Amino acid sequence: MQVPESAPTRDHPAYALRKRPKQSRAKATVTAILDAAARILTESGYAAASTNRIAERAGVSIGSLYEYFPGKEAIFAELRRREGQTYYAGLLTGLRPESPRDAIRHIVRSRLGWMRRNPTLYAALEAEIPRRAIAEVESEMFHDFLGISLAFLNAHRDLLRPKVDLEFLAEFLIHAVSATANTYGLRAPERLDDPQLEQALVEMVERYLLEDGR
Repeated sequence: MQVPESAPTRDHPAYALRKRPKQSRAKATVTAILDAAARILTESGYAAASTNRIAERAGVSIGSLYEYFPGKEAIFAELRRREGQTYYAGLLTGLRPESPRDAIRHIVRSRLGWMRRNPTLYAALEAEIPRRAIAEVESEMFHDFLGISLAFLNAHRDLLRPKVDLEFLAEFLIHAVSATANTYGLRAPERLDDPQLEQALVEMVERYLLEDGR
């Protein structure tokens, strides 16, 4: 994932929910809107995803849509947030590594597995949604993961390359893995299932991160 130089705040009116649904019916309405937006995005593209078309596809009134979303940019920002939350839930599930090597493999496998789950939607979210619409979401995801990575690296400092700035190291490796995975996800999604890709990413991180390749 790429971190924007200046991200809008969580309360930016164009990209945020007007209000968070609390009741089951309201949650179902928002879910239906996001699901409809995802289907239109993958079938017809971002330009075709008007709020009227999304509301019709979701089976809700346009008034109900605007009750929660100020416009389509906010819908797709929330869809990106939902997909990111799915990724982090999968990443954190079972994350009890005994060594840096175990952690590296789990992180790479989780990333590729998330992209394989719906490669068409992943590619559309990455390639078609204006970056300004999801800048805040991307920033949130990056800094959450950076915190997790730094905590783990600090706990295993004795196994890492000596005299290295851990914050730079964590940022560098996040960018390296994300950029490589994104390139395959956008340009050669069929390779996401290739075990060579997972192994190459793991070995790349290991060789840079660990002292003496341990």
